[in-house]
Amino acid sequence: MQTKEQKRSQFALEQISAHFNDRVDEETANFIVGMPTMILTNGLGQSMAFLLSKKDPQGKYGRVFDIIRTWLEQDFQELGVPSKMEFLKQFSRLDQSVYLTAQKEALAVLQWLKRYARAFQQ
Repeated sequence: MQTKEQKRSQFALEQISAHFNDRVDEETANFIVGMPTMILTNGLGQSMAFLLSKKDPQGKYGRVFDIIRTWLEQDFQELGVPSKMEFLKQFSRLDQSVYLTAQKEALAVLQWLKRYARAFQQ
């Protein structure tokens, strides 16, 4: 049986492979490294809205949005909705304690994503 930390690590590694083909450019790696600070400064909801506002579904913003969303949907059933807009709407409706738990979980998975982004930086 895997620990939650092992699951986060495995997920982050799989996402680096799937979204970046095991090669992360320096600009994207730097952006991923800065994501936790953005979340701590602005909150997860605003940070997710920022990622979506960049309108680059195949670029670094869209990919990071998708990675965080996919991870959160595993633990928070209410976030498992078909569209990105519905995801943000559902996110804004969360009870404060659930919101903070989701934010904490996003920060935890980002720690692994940061490590792997640097490890596979080109």
